[in-house]
Amino acid sequence: MASGAVDRSGYAVAPGAAAELAALAARLCAVMDATTSERIAEHGLTRADFDVLAALRGAGPGHRLRPMDLSALCRLSSGGTSNVLRRMTESGYVVREADLRDGRSSWAQLTVEGLRVVGAVQEGVDAVHARVLRRLPPGVVDALSALLAQAVDALESPQW
Repeated sequence: MASGAVDRSGYAVAPGAAAELAALAARLCAVMDATTSERIAEHGLTRADFDVLAALRGAGPGHRLRPMDLSALCRLSSGGTSNVLRRMTESGYVVREADLRDGRSSWAQLTVEGLRVVGAVQEGVDAVHARVLRRLPPGVVDALSALLAQAVDALESPQW
């Protein structure tokens, strides 16, 4: 949009604002991801391993999901999900069960050890994120979270 241009909603968008927003969001994400990856690696896991374990932990009672659901939640290919589940099964963090209602499908379920490990990793991640975010002035984290949630909700809506 050219300088002074107005979009369909009547909202003026400054030249370069979209690029600046994307760059700042990417920098924030990079800082948070680097600290997360360090904590995950301390436990001998990859980011994909942790994402799968965390998704299973968040799946509610039983801590189990179908591999295709894990793929979607963790943004992994079916092959990537299979590789992670194989590693997590070999490590004793996940068990695989056949789906009794659908013989073509299976379930991945978090074990007690898997629940312990993902909890320990998440605790470390939360602690380091808290230390990093304490550098910001009071109220900034809440304000940024609210604004980013609003932006993501609007941009992901199918109303284009």
